[in-house]
Amino acid sequence: MSKQIGIIGLGIMGSAISANFIKSGYEVIGCDIDSTRCSELKNKGGTIAETPKEVASSSEIILTSLPSSAALDEVISGDDGIAASKNSEASIMECSTLPIKDKQRNHDILSKVGMTLLDTPLSGTGAQAITKDLAVYISGNEKAANNCFDIIDGFARAFYYVGKFGNGSRMKYIANHLAAIHNVAAAEALVLGMKAELDPQLIFDVISDSAGSSRMFEIRGPMMVANNYNPATMKIETWQKDMGIIAEFAKSMNCPTPLFSATADIYTSGMAQGRSEEDTGAVCAVLSEMACLDRD
Repeated sequence: MSKQIGIIGLGIMGSAISANFIKSGYEVIGCDIDSTRCSELKNKGGTIAETPKEVASSSEIILTSLPSSAALDEVISGDDGIAASKNSEASIMECSTLPIKDKQRNHDILSKVGMTLLDTPLSGTGAQAITKDLAVYISGNEKAANNCFDIIDGFARAFYYVGKFGNGSRMKYIANHLAAIHNVAAAEALVLGMKAELDPQLIFDVISDSAGSSRMFEIRGPMMVANNYNPATMKIETWQKDMGIIAEFAKSMNCPTPLFSATADIYTSGMAQGRSEEDTGAVCAVLSEMACLDRD
């Protein structure tokens, strides 16, 4: 277990992943533009780097978990970015949910300096990341991917090598397509039950053990029952970004997605109600308001 792990991006996912690596006995060096997040990593036993270049220069495996394509561009090709390290021994796992073309652009930039970027998005929420209940969809250079396999149990429960670069993101889009639908379906079912004067906790307990249950119902059901959507394990505003990426992907495939499309307005309504920082489970509150259900 000699590998030093680099983590760039210490938000909801990156902070949970880094903590689990440390608990598993790995040395972790990380960086983030938010000094508070850096301090939290240091308090957990990690080392803080000033730049992505510094992380890449001293790590065999680097994970990036970033909020946008612009952030990825800066982390990879900025003046103090990963590419500037020219560390050809490092394997870089890009874990964010972003458009494939933007990941491909950064893959090509790194290739020119002898470095390898893998497309490795994660399936799971921030709450699941804390308990290592994540699945990793790995795509890209198979030799580099093999170099990463033995560290995955330090932060995830499963991984799948899915082939050429970009297939990881394609698989993630499909997973998130289902999550978007199942999350709204879980909320809709709970609201229907509450309108029928059933106790929300009883609904959750009974339906969790039924054929109609789902991972989203089981994960987000408790916060829907409590009507409390903080702290967020996936913020609605972040989810809106993912929804847009999936919609564009489906459009590029000329593939109709009527159920997925029907959920979009529910999440948008959450934004309009000022719930952008709340967990996506807050669609239950959105639907409760639409149903004139008073939960106060």
